[in-house]
Amino acid sequence: MQPRKITISRQQHYGCMMCGRCCRRFYVLLSRAEKERIQALDWKDEPDVPTDFCQEINGFLYYRRRPDGGCLFLDDKGVCRMHRRFGFEKKALTCRGYPFNIVSTFPGEVSVMVRMDCPAVLEDHGPAITEQRADIEKLVAELHFGSGFTHTQLKGMERHAVEALCAKFQELLEDESFGMADCMRAMMHLARRAEALGGIFLSDRNTMAEVYPSLLSTIKADVPEMTRYGLSALTRSFFRQFLSCYCRRDEELLKTGLGSRLRQTWNIARLCLGFGNLSCFGYEFPDLPIRRARLFDRTANEARPQTTIAEQREVWATYRRFLSVRLECLQFFGVAYYGTDIFSGLIALFLTYPIVLAFARIWAASRGVERIAAEDVKHAIGAMDHCHGRSPALKFKSIRSRERMLAASYSQLVFALGDN
Repeated sequence: MQPRKITISRQQHYGCMMCGRCCRRFYVLLSRAEKERIQALDWKDEPDVPTDFCQEINGFLYYRRRPDGGCLFLDDKGVCRMHRRFGFEKKALTCRGYPFNIVSTFPGEVSVMVRMDCPAVLEDHGPAITEQRADIEKLVAELHFGSGFTHTQLKGMERHAVEALCAKFQELLEDESFGMADCMRAMMHLARRAEALGGIFLSDRNTMAEVYPSLLSTIKADVPEMTRYGLSALTRSFFRQFLSCYCRRDEELLKTGLGSRLRQTWNIARLCLGFGNLSCFGYEFPDLPIRRARLFDRTANEARPQTTIAEQREVWATYRRFLSVRLECLQFFGVAYYGTDIFSGLIALFLTYPIVLAFARIWAASRGVERIAAEDVKHAIGAMDHCHGRSPALKFKSIRSRERMLAASYSQLVFALGDN
């Protein structure tokens, strides 16, 4: 088989900080062959080695976890016993691959980025991932990929048109005249305008060379005039339900009993009504009644201290990198986001901004402050990126309809959450 062309993000860095968070956070998927290989490892005289180390859930094998949530192979110092004894190469593919996200893009090609639910990636810690190509090539050789973007997913767009459109989004991200909220309004506006133009029109190089400058100029002029009031109670409820999809965790794999399902439904219902506490979804969220974050509170939004564009760009720098990397690697549609088409993927990608904004408001409120700081945004990105494109709760067609509805009220939604 012809080796795949590998595109690696030029913007990201990663070096493991040995925090052990991934060993306590995820259910690690195993193949049948990996189970047999691990069972055959010779631990010699090392005591307390787990022998019944995996469990089957919905037809798939996963490492068992201890009552405290840690992997069975995690020692009392927070180090993987398998890694310590046998080395990195003997670990399961899922363990060796994290936090790299490797997906097929165009036929015969894959793109590689690193996930921001890893603390080291969030902090941009370690060497550039472009320097880790040899390790990435080994991972790619072990993985199985589809045939790449389909005509339906591309909506008739040729490759050069996809790359040109992503370049325009990057241009908006880098525009220093925009605050973060207005930048995102412009991004969503461009996505919807591009969808209206259609793939065939966007693929006409000569026409788009003339259209893009005037289109971007019009969008920038439109942003200050966009509607910023009138978010209905129903839309607020829909957004809270959408927010709950970004709170769901791996633990749900085991919570299949009636009692667990009822508790989950109750927690989601309370959140949709503006009550509840996100800590019920997992230890990563602050123990704070969400009403104290005063989401959608116009009086609170008007009372919050105003920030300059430069201050906003500093606070939201990590989120801008999240968006830029997704656009660079084309990891926002197709297999990277539930098989969606390019425009649906863009809409979902830009809807991560109000998700991160809401999460950041909650983290800031848990610290007893009104003004969002960079640390709140980082916490929010870690929670969001754990789910974006990976959560079973986000894969349904009904969610695509919800995303479209929220996109239609995007400007009002951002304003209602407090866009400064």
